[in-house]
Amino acid sequence: MRFAVEALLAALLLGSAAAAAQAQSPAAPAQTAAEPAQTAAGEEAAGPAAAAGEEAGAGGWSMSADLEAGASLASSGFDPSSSDSAALWILTADFLHRYDGSGWGLVLSDSIDLSGLASAVAGTGGTDSLPAFTPAITIYEAYARLDMGNWGQIFVGKRRMGLGIGSVFAPGDLVDPRSGFWDQKTGFRGFDFAASLGSDFALRAALSLDRNFEAWAAGVRAKTATAASVAATSVTTSSATSALTAYPSAATAQSTSPTPGQIYSAALDGAAGPADPRLFTWAGSADAQLGSLQLSAAAVFRPGAVERPSLGFSYDLDGLIFQAEGAAEFSADGAASPTKPDWYGTAGLHWTIAGDSDNLSLALDYDYNGRPGLLDHSNYLLPWISYARTDVLDAYARALVGLENPSALLSLGLTLYPAQAFDLEFTGLFGLGSGDGEFATLSNFAPIPSPGAGRLSTQVGVDARVHF
Repeated sequence: MRFAVEALLAALLLGSAAAAAQAQSPAAPAQTAAEPAQTAAGEEAAGPAAAAGEEAGAGGWSMSADLEAGASLASSGFDPSSSDSAALWILTADFLHRYDGSGWGLVLSDSIDLSGLASAVAGTGGTDSLPAFTPAITIYEAYARLDMGNWGQIFVGKRRMGLGIGSVFAPGDLVDPRSGFWDQKTGFRGFDFAASLGSDFALRAALSLDRNFEAWAAGVRAKTATAASVAATSVTTSSATSALTAYPSAATAQSTSPTPGQIYSAALDGAAGPADPRLFTWAGSADAQLGSLQLSAAAVFRPGAVERPSLGFSYDLDGLIFQAEGAAEFSADGAASPTKPDWYGTAGLHWTIAGDSDNLSLALDYDYNGRPGLLDHSNYLLPWISYARTDVLDAYARALVGLENPSALLSLGLTLYPAQAFDLEFTGLFGLGSGDGEFATLSNFAPIPSPGAGRLSTQVGVDARVHF
């Protein structure tokens, strides 16, 4: 499950457009009712009080880790003998480090990826040739926590906040960055504050400096690069495309790769420099639990670029949970206005049947995007079914379906638990549709090198994972 969901799907579903999602698209899924949202640091959100902050550990330093090894095959259709195919190895290690002191704490959640996909992403040859082996190190969260008695906490560093009611599509959460549609681990860089006013009401506020850091990095590259450096232009092509997508007001149509100077100008997005407060992104939310009804109100603001309030609710009717959330974008880099906003909305039903050792979950969610961003179109469905038997197996099937240009991304997974702290996972990912359908080919989203010139639409994998 880890490779198909966290590694491949993160890239498949517009990883290169993750920054654009913050300005004009729905957020990555938060969680279903049967699956509480869990940050990279392992904290579960279970109502307003839990969502507001985190509980301190038992004290001292602790570490947990997952080691994973396996293989993945991709092909055009269901014919692995075709030249349009690829074989990738899987070798990753995920770590969670914590230190809890008296009234404070530290968290570091990171991953080391030695897989073939990581090498493909890092290579300078694009997807035309398999690049040299290059490991990828990802830091999901790294922050310090200061406790303010038993009612509040201050966080400094990189941490995921998770705005909204917890719907599968979170249209109001534009502060948490996304490496792909399913990403629930990556945090933003900056400051945030959480307060629990009793067990049923919570307040949160945040200041994200991601845009400032991105502009600074682009400015340093522009300063050190020379106009005649072909190598520098080649290396920055990928980040250039992402930057110009993320800052549409500064992007210009062009047939050649942007220069480092153009990338820097796009990253500034009208600001004078990397420290300009116009690049600050502010966010806040209030959450309340009223019996079976949960309410959430949030807002995200960046001067001249983002003005997005949102409202959501979740109601538990004897195990049948209905969730709905709506947001309005009044700025969107000037494309919207207070009198003509872009609207975003989502609604879903979630039902779980739980026995002594068995658990069956069914879900159906609908998403509407007033303006395409992370996804290409406006209307999507996400049906989902999962089954779990304690200490035996987990299985799931889900499909992200585009309704306007019919196509679907079907994901299947089976995890077996043959021994303690050992998982054996089988995964499948299938692009369904024809022609220019958004999900008709995996090659639209994942940098999977293939000797052929066709389109990869099927990926299967098997891997083993050890926990310690």
